[in-house]
Amino acid sequence: MVDSIKNILKVHLLNKLKFHHTIYRLPAISEYLEELISETLNENGMPNDWKPQRTNSPSKDFTLDSGESVSIKSGLYNIKNGTLKFSGSRLGKHTGIDEMLKSIKDNHADYYVCVAKNDQDWSPTPNRDEPKTYYLFVFESGLLDYSGGIWSKVENDLGYKYVLDVPGMHAKIVSSMSHQLWTTVDLSIIGDPEKLVV
Repeated sequence: MVDSIKNILKVHLLNKLKFHHTIYRLPAISEYLEELISETLNENGMPNDWKPQRTNSPSKDFTLDSGESVSIKSGLYNIKNGTLKFSGSRLGKHTGIDEMLKSIKDNHADYYVCVAKNDQDWSPTPNRDEPKTYYLFVFESGLLDYSGGIWSKVENDLGYKYVLDVPGMHAKIVSSMSHQLWTTVDLSIIGDPEKLVV
C-alpha cells in the first residue's frame, strides 16, 4: 500500500501543487494539503472519505475505501541530519503520560503521508516565480514506536515536557502547547523521500 500511495502522489500531486502555487506563494499545509492529497488519490483509483471540514477524528484525516486510514502531515525535512520532524495530536485532555500514550496507540492512522519542506529551499517571503520544493514521505505508522522506551519528564520555564529518545527517533509532548506530540525520525526508519519541485 505504501508504494501504491507514493507512486500515485509522486506523479499526480505535483500538478495539484503547481495549481496551488498559481494562487498562493506560501507552502501547502493543513487542510489545504489534505484536500490536494485526497483529490489526487480519488482521481487515481484510491477513493476516500475526506470532507472539507476541520473536525476530522484525532490522528486520522481520511480513510480509503479499502479500509486503511491516513494521516496527512507537512513537517520539516533536515537534509543534513537525515530526519523528518512533524507534529501530532494535542493530548491535553488526557491525564498523565500513560493515558496520552494509550491515546496515541489507540487512535493512530495506518499510514502517514508527509509533504515536508526544507527551510533552506524556501525564502522567508517566497516570490511567485521561484522554485517551490517539497519532499514526499509515505510510511506505515507502526514504524514509529512510542512505547519502545522510557519517557522522562523535563521541567522548564514554560512548564514541562515528556521526552522519549530511542535509536532513530526523538519524541516530545509539550505541555505549553496543549500537550502536543512532536516527532523527529531518521530516514533509516521511514525511508527516503521523493523530491517534488514546482
